[in-house]
Amino acid sequence: MTDQGWAAPDRPGAAPDRPGAQPTRHEGWDPATRPVRITLPPHIPPVPPPAQWPGGRVPPPSGLIPSGPPRPVYREPLPVRLGPTAAGAASAALWMLLFGLLATTARSYAWLSFGAGAAAWLAALVLARFGDRGVAVGIAVSAAVGVAVAGIVVTVRWVSGNWLLW
Repeated sequence: MTDQGWAAPDRPGAAPDRPGAQPTRHEGWDPATRPVRITLPPHIPPVPPPAQWPGGRVPPPSGLIPSGPPRPVYREPLPVRLGPTAAGAASAALWMLLFGLLATTARSYAWLSFGAGAAAWLAALVLARFGDRGVAVGIAVSAAVGVAVAGIVVTVRWVSGNWLLW
């Protein structure tokens, strides 16, 4: 072996930066039995427990499977409730019904329903962004049903040989 090469720790040899030095062998050292202690520098603050996080609630552990610290549960600040959703669906159903009653022919019914559905969807988009999302969901669902009914009328007439939308 050359003088500038490395050698295994249990054999005599020299490191390139320390010519002539013998490598040190640690007798009785077993990495599995000695714990490794890692300390953080004093300027790094410790992480607060999840119960102290803003907006978080920590559920109680079940105890079935041991685990680390519990994770926080976050709630929707503006949840969609059944009452506002039903009110939005009823108002949009009335909206579509009134526009459907204005029609005198199948062609006018289809065009009025498509226009009323587009207006209802625009209202639902505005409500979803700036207002109550439950009402927006109800309006969107009810308007979609009304437009689907108009689409079925157009499809049935088209199958019979009469295209309504021109």
